Amino acid sequence: MAIERKQLSDGEQVWLDGQGNPYPVPAKVLGEEQRRALDAQLLDAAGMEVPGVRRWFAFRTLGRGEIEIRDALVKMHVDAVVPEKRVVLPRRGVRPGGKAIQIPVLRKLIFVRVAQSDQAVAGLLRVRGIQAVIGKGDRPHPIGDRQMTAFMDLAQKGAFDERNIPTGLNVGSRVKINVGPYAAFSGVLEGYAKGRAARVRTMLFGADMIVDVKLAQIERLA
Repeated sequence: MAIERKQLSDGEQVWLDGQGNPYPVPAKVLGEEQRRALDAQLLDAAGMEVPGVRRWFAFRTLGRGEIEIRDALVKMHVDAVVPEKRVVLPRRGVRPGGKAIQIPVLRKLIFVRVAQSDQAVAGLLRVRGIQAVIGKGDRPHPIGDRQMTAFMDLAQKGAFDERNIPTGLNVGSRVKINVGPYAAFSGVLEGYAKGRAARVRTMLFGADMIVDVKLAQIERLA
């Protein structure tokens, strides 16, 4: 599936599908009602009622309104999710703790499950706040169901929450990595990095290497 936007003039843009068939999207010629009708028609192709093989895609947002965009899409019967994590806002002064809030695990990303089509992607790209679809070149990159399910399960179980940050970790401690690309690897805590991350020395690809992982992703070994 390929989506290409071609600028014809200052007043008109055209979306081309994988076969080169145009989807005219006039920027100035259409009135407001016609523009809204076109937006709705394209977005209908991303709805949960559309038959076909459904696949996950990631879309980049313009700012930090991921949860609001997700909620708006769900109201329009689009299967959209934003995995969240719990963080604690710092208090002013020296008092520990603060207000706990939910924020996206991955900033500026929203995940949508649709029956794959050029119309569905074009419709989602016209939603306010959505900037681009994640892919290679002009081709959106589908995310495997198992990969997406595992990611959402981890978020729902609180694997990324700040409350899971382990205590009693000292430089030189033996640790195990539980989450992420280095899951199931063990090593030695070498130090700390910015953004509540730890530096762990482990064996990777047959070599002794240091990797940076989130503190919430490791546990101390006995």
